[in-house]
Amino acid sequence: MTEWVQMLVGMADGPTHPVHGVVLPYRNSDKPFHFYYATYGEEPTFLPMRRGGVRLYRWGRRSRIESIDGEVWFVSDGTTAWDFTADPAQPRCTEVRNVRSPGPGRHLAITPPVTHWVGRHHARPTGPVTDLEFLGRRCWSVDLAPRESRNMPKPSLRLIVDADSGAVLGQHSGDGIDGAAYTDVTVGEPLDPSLFTWDGPIVTDYESRGDAGRGDTPDMEGAMQWFRENITAEPIQLPVMTDFAPRFVDSLDRQTGAFSAILGPDRSAGWLIRRPRSAEPWAVKTYGGQIAWSTRRFDWACQIHGGGTLDAAGISALQQQLHPEEPATGTPQLVFGGSDEP
Repeated sequence: MTEWVQMLVGMADGPTHPVHGVVLPYRNSDKPFHFYYATYGEEPTFLPMRRGGVRLYRWGRRSRIESIDGEVWFVSDGTTAWDFTADPAQPRCTEVRNVRSPGPGRHLAITPPVTHWVGRHHARPTGPVTDLEFLGRRCWSVDLAPRESRNMPKPSLRLIVDADSGAVLGQHSGDGIDGAAYTDVTVGEPLDPSLFTWDGPIVTDYESRGDAGRGDTPDMEGAMQWFRENITAEPIQLPVMTDFAPRFVDSLDRQTGAFSAILGPDRSAGWLIRRPRSAEPWAVKTYGGQIAWSTRRFDWACQIHGGGTLDAAGISALQQQLHPEEPATGTPQLVFGGSDEP
C-alpha cells in the first residue's frame, strides 16, 4: 500500500515529467454557487478551465492552458501568470498565487505551494491512499478533508495522481457535484520550456488598477525601506518551540522498523520517515526544509513545514528524543523521485 508521505513527495513540486492532454471540467448541479474574492482594485485573473474542455500542458510548477482549437488562454512559469483571454497580444500579468479559480480543476493546472500542506483545508487525508489505474496509468487516489466550518461547510476533495510523474490527473468533490479530469494524457513527451513563459507586452496589476481608476496600493516598498533604515535590516530569526508529536503513523513495517508519520498534533508541522540503513539512494528529497541522518541501524529523514528549519542544537535535541542510545553516524543519499526538468 502506498503511504500518504510518498504520494505527497511525488506531487509536491508538480509533474516531474512533461504532461499534456485534454481536461474536461464538469458540474452536476444547476444550483448557483457563490464565489468570493478580493483585490486591490485590479481586474481579477481567473483560471480558464472551461466546461467544453481545454488542452493542458504541465511540467514542474509550470502550466499552459489552450482551447481545444489551440488558442492560448493562460501561461505560467510557476511564479508569474499571463492571462490571454481578454487580449491575446497583451495579456494580464500577475503572480500565480493571485489567480482565482471559481470552478474545479485548479489542482490539475496549478501546483499549490508547499505551505498549503501545512493548512487545514484539503491538506489532510481522511483515509489511506488507494492504488488504481486511470487512463491506462498506475495512479494513486486520496480523499482530503475540508476545513471545518459551520457557516460554509465544504465537501472533501479526491485527487487522482499519476504515480510515475506526480501529475494530478483528476480532482473530484466528495459530494460528486463538480470536478475535472484528463480524458486523454501523454506523459514524458518533450516540451519546449518556452511554452511556459511570455516576453511580450503585458498589463500589470498596477496598470490594471490605473485603468479602473482605483488608484494604487500603499507604498509597501517605501514602508519596508523605512523599517530597514529605522528598525533593522538584519534577518529576524528566533528559536520557536514546536510540538512534533505525531498526529498519526500512516505506514509501519513492524518487521523492519520502517515507518512514516505526520508530525504535529493539530496542524501538520512536517513528517518523519525511517528505513533500515542502506547505501541505496532514498527517493524522498523535496525542495522544502529537510534534514536526514543515519544511525547504526536506520536511515532517518524529517521534513519541516512552514518555512522553518532546525539549527544544530534543534537537530541534536530531535535525535536525542528519537534514539537516545544511538548516535548519528552518517547521512543517507536523498534523491528526488525522478525529474528531467531543465
